[in-house]
Amino acid sequence: MMRSTTPCRWALVGLFFTLSLLCAGPAAAAELTRVVAVVNNEPITSSELQQYMVRAKRQVAKQGVQIPEDELRQQVLEQMILEKLQLQVAKRMGITVENAAIDRAIEDIARRNNLTLDALKQALAADGITFEQFREQIRREMIIARLRDREMEGRVTVSDAEVDHFLANNPDLMRRIEAEAGNVMQTHVRHILIRTNQATNDEAAKAKLLALRERIVNGADFAELAKANSDDGSAFKGGDLGWINPGDTVPEFEEAMNRLAPGEISQPVKTPFGWHLIQVLERRPLTDSEDYRRNYARQLLRRQKLEQTYNAWLQTIRAEAFVEIRRDALEAK
Repeated sequence: MMRSTTPCRWALVGLFFTLSLLCAGPAAAAELTRVVAVVNNEPITSSELQQYMVRAKRQVAKQGVQIPEDELRQQVLEQMILEKLQLQVAKRMGITVENAAIDRAIEDIARRNNLTLDALKQALAADGITFEQFREQIRREMIIARLRDREMEGRVTVSDAEVDHFLANNPDLMRRIEAEAGNVMQTHVRHILIRTNQATNDEAAKAKLLALRERIVNGADFAELAKANSDDGSAFKGGDLGWINPGDTVPEFEEAMNRLAPGEISQPVKTPFGWHLIQVLERRPLTDSEDYRRNYARQLLRRQKLEQTYNAWLQTIRAEAFVEIRRDALEAK
């Protein structure tokens, strides 16, 4: 399965400010490299903490909330510890993000903010953020999103009874959702999935899909090739996934699908589940509001359960990790 209700969504935010060691004297350099915490033998430095503090202060200011700086620093440091732990787990699992996926994510950020790529770079620079720093933050966030999808796959289910209870107890929300349903576009899509494993690496999976794509473009039947080659449960239906709503699939799949015109076939697309060829068959406005309400309620409940389950998992890896917070370095002025 490649469906997910935790799509990744990127926002234009101020993340860092530039700190140069080239012009710093020995005392300043020591300050910038002071270790404030150790997470499984990986350090968090005072300069890294300060960078995250800049972002946190901006977010708090935008929200109009006042938090004492010492308290905010503790919260930020804990988030940094959890981030580092997740990246360590992802590294052990071999989870990576290819450069092309990062490029697409950044292009999507610019598009969502009505900016060109050059304008995005200028906006970052105005906040004191280098493009390389921004790109690295996006890479980390995408790795963590892939880790979350992989860790949570199959852990959460939502019963029909839970959906019924939610609909019965949230009538106002459901009326609003029903009114908005006509603005939602559904996509009828099919795909061919090649999973990677010890026998099939990324290069082999991609090459196989490129060969299949060429055959389809030259007249071969997509459905027949899906039946013969796809590793997904939809193979017996010729790869047909039916009508897909926004948010039903993982971000990489949805973004590639949304770029396709009806009848168009994608280049190979990588997701946490493997490599895909995607073909959009048709699109339509959502008109079956009852189905949409139930699907919306199910996704909302699933997101809530996923959040709870993932937070519990984070606390588990936090408790099992070696974490040393160096209070003297943290409190040094």
